[in-house]
Amino acid sequence: MPLWSSSLRKLWRRPWSDWWLLVRAMALTVVVRAGLSLYSLDRVTRSLRRIAQWLPREKCPTPAYRERAAWAANAVGYRFLPERPCLTQALVLQYLLFRQGDEASQLCIGVTKHEGELKAHAWVERNGRVLIGGTVSPHKYERLRNLEEKIGS
Repeated sequence: MPLWSSSLRKLWRRPWSDWWLLVRAMALTVVVRAGLSLYSLDRVTRSLRRIAQWLPREKCPTPAYRERAAWAANAVGYRFLPERPCLTQALVLQYLLFRQGDEASQLCIGVTKHEGELKAHAWVERNGRVLIGGTVSPHKYERLRNLEEKIGS
């Protein structure tokens, strides 16, 4: 119980805009996870991009907004997706950034072999900086090249 109460206290101190971002990230997490269960990654990413472009753009994203959006996607994914949250978190963040008109963010997927098993991981980069998915991801995982071209984004 003390862990939840300290988390709630921290959350309570955050501005209302962060609460709204959390609600949006929660709804998007449900939609993205359902989409990934029913459709291909290609179809989900194209749909998210199309929806983000179709809706009116919000204000230009600032570095602070990118950090807050990454925080929200990570917080929701970490708490509500007990297994393999990385792809969902990455797609949620990318959508939040697309809605702000930020086309420079890039979905990255990489693989590595760990104890004889192939492991995959997803993260989002913007101009070479990892926004979500761990800063060591580009070094730890072998990036699947030309992913954007392959999935049609």
